[in-house]
Amino acid sequence: MLDKERLLKVAELDRTKIRQMDDSNLNFFTITANSFIDAYPTQEENVKSALKTRDIGALTNSLSVVCDTLRQIYAEELAGACADCLNNVNNVQYEDLQAFVVDFLKTVSALSIDLQMVEYKDTPGEGLEPTGKNAILAVDDVHFFLNTISSMLQDSGYQVTCINSGMAALNYLKTHRPDLFLLDIEMPRMDGYELARKIRESGQTAPIIFLTGHAKKDFVVKALHAGGADFIVKPVTKAELLGRIGKYIKPGMVIK
Repeated sequence: MLDKERLLKVAELDRTKIRQMDDSNLNFFTITANSFIDAYPTQEENVKSALKTRDIGALTNSLSVVCDTLRQIYAEELAGACADCLNNVNNVQYEDLQAFVVDFLKTVSALSIDLQMVEYKDTPGEGLEPTGKNAILAVDDVHFFLNTISSMLQDSGYQVTCINSGMAALNYLKTHRPDLFLLDIEMPRMDGYELARKIRESGQTAPIIFLTGHAKKDFVVKALHAGGADFIVKPVTKAELLGRIGKYIKPGMVIK
């Protein structure tokens, strides 16, 4: 069964309902949550497909399925937002609808990943205070994304180094020891999984946060086995980026 105390830390879940669960309810919740995790990638693709083709009927049907699933796992606020969207789908500009759905899917993906971390991530190290260090190594093969990360963290007190390949990152680590890693999963030649394993083999122990656009179970489990501590779902927002990083390291003084 999933651990109730760890479930209470998943922001999108109704904490009151989680607290009220006995072992029998928790066992049923675990089965339901795993069904959600397995089904969501297909549900997400169905929504994205309908959104791309502007098929409002298919979009409504696909979102309804997601909404029903969210209610089953006590993600009440998310389900409510989805229901509001469905009730007003014919009364809003398509661009506004599209923006909502994209943000909604990102949030549901993050929920799926958080539930997987409750089930598959080892508990040692949880609850520790963040360190006072602030050096971050960000690795992604897309320059635009690295520039975005750097810009978001520019005035936050973190020292950010951006590198666009796994091999270049390993060369950098011969003479540097970052306090946290931000690794994209999908990169050519050396993906984030392999890079994470090599980082650990080199003796580096700093937290690794993976950047991903996928909530699939095999992605998450593989990343955790490679040494990952957390995930950020793309597209990244500044608030989420700072929130996830802040769980592990604190920013230093910004000198102006």
